[in-house]
Amino acid sequence: MNATSRADLFPKLFSLPYQLGVYLAVNAVSDAGLVVDGGDCVMPKADFIAGNHDLRSTLLSPYGKHRIVCTMTAPLPQDSNHERKLSSLLAEVAADGGFSAVLVTGLPFFKLAGVDYEGVAAGITKGSPVADVPALSLEAGWLEGYDLALEALVRLLPAPRRRGRRPGKRPRVAVAGYLFDRGERDHTANLAELGRLLALSGLELVSVLPSGVPFRELARGLEADLVVSLPYGRRAAARLAARSGAALLETGLPMGLKGTSAWLAALRRAAGLRGGLPAAVAAEESMAAGEMAPLLDVLAHRGAVFAGDPHLFGAFVPFAGELRLRVPAAALDSGVREKLPVRPPQLLLLRPDMAAAAAAVAALGGYDKPQLLVGNSFAATEGLAPGLPFVELGFPSYGHHCLNDEPFLGFSGARTLAGRLANALRSGNGPR
Repeated sequence: MNATSRADLFPKLFSLPYQLGVYLAVNAVSDAGLVVDGGDCVMPKADFIAGNHDLRSTLLSPYGKHRIVCTMTAPLPQDSNHERKLSSLLAEVAADGGFSAVLVTGLPFFKLAGVDYEGVAAGITKGSPVADVPALSLEAGWLEGYDLALEALVRLLPAPRRRGRRPGKRPRVAVAGYLFDRGERDHTANLAELGRLLALSGLELVSVLPSGVPFRELARGLEADLVVSLPYGRRAAARLAARSGAALLETGLPMGLKGTSAWLAALRRAAGLRGGLPAAVAAEESMAAGEMAPLLDVLAHRGAVFAGDPHLFGAFVPFAGELRLRVPAAALDSGVREKLPVRPPQLLLLRPDMAAAAAAVAALGGYDKPQLLVGNSFAATEGLAPGLPFVELGFPSYGHHCLNDEPFLGFSGARTLAGRLANALRSGNGPR
């Protein structure tokens, strides 16, 4: 076979790189910096986020004061003392005064060369604190990069204040491992909704890690009585709880009506509160259900292809069931690290070749033939289900930005997302 034929080209996989997850974590902490040991090829990955997915991103600066800095080093020729040069740059960045915390990681060829990023980071004793993020670009994907970067930030938090007893006070909750992939008003509205619902449930939300706030504000999570571990940051949540002595509860995402109520009930139990959910929470669920009811005829018995990350998929499928919407097929852009909380659909593809995935979706027929595509930008641009009405959800989202509140979690998020799904089906706004 001709070596230049299309059959020998590398397939285009539905997968996102490890470094991108690290960038997302840094993007989500407004005054954190990142040093990447490698050539300037690391910089274009920031364009996946800054100005494209996140209109409010500050990763890149028009004045050259970027929050991502690269060492501009290549595999060859090797420096006579590379770690000394890296240490010098890290010390300069830490002393700059523009960052409250600095992370360092490297490209695979430096890991293979044995560069000790943990030791180099520990050697920086002046200026902002520095921590390493393991250089796992060859072994792991973007979700691992995000979690490990968050864990590194938790390591750098100042020592927690002693948590005193507060008789009669609401239990304090920190949510760790939230995927704050942009500062637009889908995510800020999600966080406002979670804070509102926790208050109705007799709990006090003191911190969300991360949430776009400066690094020092993340230390409030160390004052919590309960750390809620969301699936995007299991390691970070576990370390936060271990450092503070708080109880730890692993959960999924609070999406949909029953999913949100079950999540709130689990938090109350873990925080030591007795009894069922307060009447105000039940009233909120009932009100949301009533407002969504007129949409059910539009959504009932329709089939949706989901394309995105496994954690969002695990939360979306039960919500789709509440809407009487079926999910016969899914393409996930990451490996599954945890057991899926839902029954896998007939067609479940993990990091697939997009051309093969599109062919598999097109082959679905009869009752399994989908009428809607729900997923991130690449699901549309790479032709997973051309011509289907499209609801852009998850990271990255290049075509749908949120200048007004558009939550997708909690009861408010259920109403908003149900409306988007129904509107897409009625208007037939397929990807171009």
